Amino acid sequence: MADTPVLVPSFRIGLLAASAGHICLRSLPQLLVLNALPSLPALLVLALTAGSPQSVSMASLVALPISLILLIFAQGVTILGTFRLLQGESFELRQAAHAVWWTLPVLTGAGLLAGLIVMLGFAALFVPGVMAICVLYVTLPACIIERTGLVESLERSAELTDGYRWPLFGLFLLTAIPIIVLSAVTDGLSGDGASPVLGALGQEAATLLYSAFTAVLTTLCFDHLRRLKGSFVMLR
Repeated sequence: MADTPVLVPSFRIGLLAASAGHICLRSLPQLLVLNALPSLPALLVLALTAGSPQSVSMASLVALPISLILLIFAQGVTILGTFRLLQGESFELRQAAHAVWWTLPVLTGAGLLAGLIVMLGFAALFVPGVMAICVLYVTLPACIIERTGLVESLERSAELTDGYRWPLFGLFLLTAIPIIVLSAVTDGLSGDGASPVLGALGQEAATLLYSAFTAVLTTLCFDHLRRLKGSFVMLR
């Protein structure tokens, strides 16, 4: 007797976004701790420099490299923890952080390379940048979950997203528009007569929320795309 095929729901961006929100609420303590890490360097410099407008700019410049690495680390741990939840396991922060730590060089390289490609696309004619986001949408989940190499992670993302890039573009808009609005509001906090530190704190809070939600969402997309395509790579 032939095996009964497993039916996988179609790619529904609303359902995926709702599921991501549910997981964020379920894992809120871990996500807050993790995704606050990238903000620490800038906030530390601000605290040491009294928060003048010049200090805010300097803080961003000095803290950027460290913050980028911490951001990728936080995203990696969030992705691995989320994937374990999808497998019916628990989100053990210490175990996930330990696993990501040993793959951080490759994960950082894949994240920076994907980011560079996206930036070059936006610098060209904007549209290639949006296309690059859709093609490389699940690069980090591929890297941390399937433990692919630097270039292989990008190739794996391109393979999985093929045929589903318009829905992914919809997800990108769904997550990008609220953060743009929130960033505009926090920018107003550092305007005339307002504290630049307050504005910086608002920006960091917006980044924290965006980072946590998108890491969970990309993990859900990665898992769902693998099921849709019946394409699984065994963990090494």
